Amino acid sequence: MRRLGGTDALFVSMETPNWHQHVGGLTIIDPEGRTITYEDMVAKLADRIRYAPKFTWKLKEMPFGFDRPMWVDDPEFDIRRHVRRIGIPSPGGAKEIGEVAGMLMSTQLDRERPLWELWFIEGLAGGKVAILLKYHHCLLDGVAGASLATVLLDLEPDPVGVLADLPSAEQSSAGPEPSDLSLLLQSLRPDIRRPLRMARYVSALAGKGVTAVNRIRSDAENRAILRAPKTPFNGSVGPRRELGFSSVAMADVHALKKRHDVKVNDVVLALTAGALRSYLSKDGVLPDAPLVSGVPVSTRAEGDKSMDNQVSMMFVSLATDVSDPIQRLLAIKKSTQSAKAMSKAISAREIQSLGEVASPMILGTAIRTVYRTQLMSRMPMRINTLVSNVPGPPIPLYMCGGKVTGVYPSSVILEGMGLNVTVFSYLDRLDFGLQVDPDLVPDVWTIAEYIPAALAELMEASGLGAPTPVAMPFEEMNPVATAPPAVTAAVTSNGVARKPRARAAASV
Repeated sequence: MRRLGGTDALFVSMETPNWHQHVGGLTIIDPEGRTITYEDMVAKLADRIRYAPKFTWKLKEMPFGFDRPMWVDDPEFDIRRHVRRIGIPSPGGAKEIGEVAGMLMSTQLDRERPLWELWFIEGLAGGKVAILLKYHHCLLDGVAGASLATVLLDLEPDPVGVLADLPSAEQSSAGPEPSDLSLLLQSLRPDIRRPLRMARYVSALAGKGVTAVNRIRSDAENRAILRAPKTPFNGSVGPRRELGFSSVAMADVHALKKRHDVKVNDVVLALTAGALRSYLSKDGVLPDAPLVSGVPVSTRAEGDKSMDNQVSMMFVSLATDVSDPIQRLLAIKKSTQSAKAMSKAISAREIQSLGEVASPMILGTAIRTVYRTQLMSRMPMRINTLVSNVPGPPIPLYMCGGKVTGVYPSSVILEGMGLNVTVFSYLDRLDFGLQVDPDLVPDVWTIAEYIPAALAELMEASGLGAPTPVAMPFEEMNPVATAPPAVTAAVTSNGVARKPRARAAASV
């Protein structure tokens, strides 16, 4: 049996009707003179799905949730149940795509089938098309999702082979679906190891807690993450989702990295911090205390290509209380260094995932109780948002003969936290995907606009000049320069500095 790992099972237990546990990625494709149809996409997936057999498995939950679910083969798997099509008002730009993609991300996946969908989106300007890949987080994490690109995408328009190896017959099958009776009888067998595993878990958790407390007492940077303030986007989440997009040039990020001796991820956090500072300042609700972000960190060993979740979390101050952009970046660098040191100290004590030691029945009951009482949104905030940075390829990719011109990821928002920022590097740029609960963040595009403005502010303060022009891939147009903070009032809803009475262009 292919039992779900503890972290994967935890994502299943955490899901509620409003607290979705699926993630996604929006890919923009330029046919470059070709015609790419829905049937082309179906044929492509039908051919390539055998290189990613996990996408033909479905979830089999144990009766009454006595144990972790397992993966089983779906004998009725039909690619057309998962590859669907939808159109947007033509010629569609960034906002139109974001609205439709948000609608698609607002519904949960069918637990009776393999937990993924691929939407073929038509109606984009310039004859472009888009695909939205939506999959449950228990299926794979962000890094594994990026590696899935080696199955679906090519290095040239007319490839002669596939970038991935064909799995063996043993790797391709999860096994037939057992009966509920056999699973129930199996789960009722006394498991003398469970109490022992729970005891070890509690002991290890206590050890980690002591280590964390000692680090917090000795490090002011780590103490700061305990004082995350309340913001308008920190509240109980509903079922609706909305997406926004932004992009910046990788050359500018590397220039800032070199100038200030920081990491790429520090710059990503600084741009997010600058955008959120501007967003909250606009309405006069910027807290005095700095916002705190959760930052997922991959624990995947180099060369590990397994499609499961291998991720931990560290907590970082976004230094939104610091007005100077350079000092804010340096404060974030200091906070990330402290967070990494804490994570390293805590990870020295190995611990199983809670999903491995507690039954889904207990976890599910506890999580639903927390959600019904809105306990997480009423507690003193631990984090205000999540910011993830997923590395992608610096070389062009193709799908169905068309060139991939942009990749915008979308990840989960947590109960009590209505904003997620996920970044993907591709070619010479960083693509920001923002997913929000529109009841908590009614103007996601304002935050998207402020990201390139935050870059312009940081570049100017660093003496690096104006940002590199970056073209968004949603419409036919030439690259345009990012608007500096001084002229953000002249930025359109899609982030382009425009002349009076000019048509708004979907570009940053």
